[in-house]
Amino acid sequence: MQLCLIPLLGPFHLRYPAYNAITVRNMLRGVAPDALAITALEKGFQTQARWQDTPEMVLPLSVIPWAKRQNVPVYGVFEPSPDPDALEDFRRYGLEYPQVGQQLAQVDALLRPLQDLLDKPLTLGRIRDEVLPVVCEHQLRREEMFEDGPATDWLHERTRVMARKILDLPHERVAVLVSIDHLPFLETALNGKAELIQADLPEASEESRERSLLDFAFRADEVSEPGNLIAKLRTLDASEARYHEANLLLSNAHAAEALETLKTLTNGNFSEPYYLPGYALARLGQLYDLSEQRAAALRSYRGVLALSYAPLEALETARRGLNEPFGKSESPTD
Repeated sequence: MQLCLIPLLGPFHLRYPAYNAITVRNMLRGVAPDALAITALEKGFQTQARWQDTPEMVLPLSVIPWAKRQNVPVYGVFEPSPDPDALEDFRRYGLEYPQVGQQLAQVDALLRPLQDLLDKPLTLGRIRDEVLPVVCEHQLRREEMFEDGPATDWLHERTRVMARKILDLPHERVAVLVSIDHLPFLETALNGKAELIQADLPEASEESRERSLLDFAFRADEVSEPGNLIAKLRTLDASEARYHEANLLLSNAHAAEALETLKTLTNGNFSEPYYLPGYALARLGQLYDLSEQRAAALRSYRGVLALSYAPLEALETARRGLNEPFGKSESPTD
């Protein structure tokens, strides 16, 4: 059995043009797997639309849609904690004892280099060579101090179970999408039991460059020159670009223009990516409220609630909007 372990970085994929959602998908194309295994998702995840709320946004944004188009089977292999509150409880109670608190501080200090790494551009090579060793050292030291139990959220044993699930899959070549916290122990558990192969990082494509621009627009609070970004977004045909364009216009006091942009978007096909219908309709409702078109705003908010899936933030925005008109004194929310 051949296994290719591909690390997932949660929302941090938005920050790294060299390792964004399209890069990961293109890596999968190169691996050409018989199946995918995903450590962030449980068995049967496909039966509930809410799986798309996973922090591993690469999965609903590019990986799962690609697998569906290619008829590649996908297996959720996540092993849940026997007590989801145990880790938080251990830390809270442990800090009441000076010796345990000191040990926790020593373990936490091992993650300090990680913050510096995450603030810099990352490639697959840097993730393997620099990020993973920090994560691994932290996990090993934590287990050495506290054993594998409530203090570690049983991470070592849970990854062993995930490894067994992967090894039991009826396929010869499997790409394993692995949350970064699972990767060190999972790789150890699989080593020697399957052939571990490396994925090659593909060259940047036009689609991955476009994804990087959209990812940057997602982080509107970091945009120092919105006019330049809006101009670049207007060169893209993607429906998602219109949504980000409207957000930037709104955040820079151009609510009327933002409204017209979103009206154009929602009059067409805006079903992809997965989060766009909910976010776009929730924002449209807010913009209608700002223009004192309450009936239209209510229709938009109700439209969010009628979707088979909408992100939790969009649902919360819609519910607030139904209860009270979005006012000019409020801060826009995604």
